[in-house]
Amino acid sequence: MFAALGHFAFRRRVAIVVIYAFLVPIGAFFSRGVLPLLRSGGFEDPTAESWQVRDVLTGEMGLGNADLVAILSVSSGTIDDVEVISAVFPLIETIKHDHDVVRVASVYETGAQALVSPDKSKTFLVISLGGDDEDKSRAFTRLEPVISAAVAAVPGMGVEFGGIAPVNRALYTIIERDLFVAEAVAFPLTALLLIVIFQSLASAALPLILGACSVAFALTAMRLLVLVTDVSIFSANVISILGLGLAIDYSLFLVARFREELARGRDVEDALVVTCATTGRAVAFSGLTVLTSAIGLFVFPQMFLRSVGFGALAVVSGSLIMALTLLPALLALLGHKVDSLRVPFLKASSADAGTFWLAVSRGVMRRPILVAIGVVVPMLMLALPFQRFNPSLPDHRILPMGTPARMAMETLNNAFLPHQLSAHDVVVTFSDGDVFDPAFVDGHLEVLLGLQEQMAKIPGVVRIDGPLSLVAVVGQARALTMLRAPRAEQDTNLALLLDGITEGRRLRIGVVSTTVFNDAISLAQVKALRSLQVQDGVSVKVGGVSGVLYDLQATIRTRGPMMVGFTCAVMFFVLFLVFGSVTIPIKAMVMNFLSLTASFGALVWVFQDGRFTTVLHYEPLYLSDATNPLILFAVVFGLSMDYEVLLLSRVREEYVKSGDNEASVAIGLARTGRLITNAAALLVVVVGAFITSEILFMKTLGVGMALAVGLDATVIRALLVPATMRLMGRWNWWAPAPLKRLWERAGLSESSH
Repeated sequence: MFAALGHFAFRRRVAIVVIYAFLVPIGAFFSRGVLPLLRSGGFEDPTAESWQVRDVLTGEMGLGNADLVAILSVSSGTIDDVEVISAVFPLIETIKHDHDVVRVASVYETGAQALVSPDKSKTFLVISLGGDDEDKSRAFTRLEPVISAAVAAVPGMGVEFGGIAPVNRALYTIIERDLFVAEAVAFPLTALLLIVIFQSLASAALPLILGACSVAFALTAMRLLVLVTDVSIFSANVISILGLGLAIDYSLFLVARFREELARGRDVEDALVVTCATTGRAVAFSGLTVLTSAIGLFVFPQMFLRSVGFGALAVVSGSLIMALTLLPALLALLGHKVDSLRVPFLKASSADAGTFWLAVSRGVMRRPILVAIGVVVPMLMLALPFQRFNPSLPDHRILPMGTPARMAMETLNNAFLPHQLSAHDVVVTFSDGDVFDPAFVDGHLEVLLGLQEQMAKIPGVVRIDGPLSLVAVVGQARALTMLRAPRAEQDTNLALLLDGITEGRRLRIGVVSTTVFNDAISLAQVKALRSLQVQDGVSVKVGGVSGVLYDLQATIRTRGPMMVGFTCAVMFFVLFLVFGSVTIPIKAMVMNFLSLTASFGALVWVFQDGRFTTVLHYEPLYLSDATNPLILFAVVFGLSMDYEVLLLSRVREEYVKSGDNEASVAIGLARTGRLITNAAALLVVVVGAFITSEILFMKTLGVGMALAVGLDATVIRALLVPATMRLMGRWNWWAPAPLKRLWERAGLSESSH
């Protein structure tokens, strides 16, 4: 099959290149402006309780979210001054009439003192917006100058903008800038490394061409995906990392093998056919392993994780297809000119490198047990800090310090009662009638009193916002009398409050915590609130951002093993197809887990513990992103198999020829050691460029991927693989006889190529 692909690429080389030259620019043009169409957030599970609460609040009760928070402040006087009120009331009316505004909450209309700072120099408007993220972004862009102009008309008055829409806009801007900076760093450094590796400008250009085409292809796929599903903004980062990294990796392997075959005296077509039949086969199965890892993300319902999976599938598929079609066609066109434009001051060193790796492999195999222990023990020690993994969700603090949206959110927590916007959303539903229906109001108020008493006893609860907030102001008896009164007879502010938190049989209670949403105390409060004792006919559901994190952690605990199990099962099958062995796949996966868990532990030790802050230029939050291990597993587990498949494919080639296990391992490592090291160095440069990101999530991913790939390509492949291959001997290639016969009969052995 792969030999036939080589023949096809040689005979249709011009047509293939022309087709790509036509399609790639179209795709690049079509994918312009895709970033604003991608979504932030996406950590909710539609089947989880927190999502159900959010759906009720926004869909049925029309309460909306804190999409835009305008913090108004005065340099002198208070927010109750006449000139302030004269400016704010018309402003609120203007905002209400915007077609994207669902609701505006302010102290001026509700009397809620939680919206006012203790010194009365600040207040904030909570504006809920309709539509999707793009609609909310447009609404914010439209409302920002209107609010700013109204505020500027009052001397000494200022405004800050916080909430979901401003944070999202800042996030989009920074991610777009990060992508530009990372690619601006990665491309020239990668080009320099390729020139050093190949000593030829013609050869060095091929991986860069493939990388650029792969990224364009994947962005086009994202542009198509957003037409049918929500896609996370972070998928763009994964596309850039994988697109450039994998295309360069695959190109490096194929170009190196093509040059090697030409050097042996083969003509261009024969060299291309052998390259496709050997390294092309290894690349194809390597790509399948990466695809398998990415597919594992689809066991999760969260849009964020699924869209990273979509991004990975798109870019890996594009890189693989181009590596097996476009690159062979380009090699066929260049032929012996693939070595042209040589750099005169660079000296070829492949022979010296081969001698070095041959010496390394033989040295390792002389003391395999000692080497294996010397590798495994330090790797396990590196993994130990992962036991302290403190999973969380990103919030405004992932933005760089000094970002206006982040500063506004910090003002909300510092100048007002902290954590109001991250309060637990408790939705109480009565089955017998509307909340304040005169026929049922006495029973409902009794239930609410019982719930409030239980909530007040939960450790860390500082305030409960709901109809019974009145009790603390006027006493229980007076509060109940006011709540029992018909709506037309109630105080105006109380009526507005009740209208804002009730809808038919449902009522929303906000429970404010003393701690930030991702603190262990806040998560314990979610559990306690969901365990409240209620009578029959009353249901209580708990959401809010802490609820989302609580549900996400539960999903990871239940579905994480499913992801790992699925990935390992499919990976085992793919590796069996490649090698016809059942021991090689098991050993390969164990080694991958070793390098991955070591990188997990290192990330906790560095970022969660707050080390190297100056060098890596980040602000420690003393927690970790809950999804980082999942994404690292999905991406790096497959990437690591690239090097495993390439190395063991070459070892297998030699073993089939000689039957000598030690010699085949030594020769296989000698012929691929330099190539794997170079490929890893290139990939580390690409992913390492994202360490420059101002978003901590991406910085952590960049460090984690670079570390895992670096460990895998050096310590694991150069030391542990030869040691274990020596210890296992011919058992490396063992499979039950029926499976082995089936494998050979299917034409998957080397002899069939």
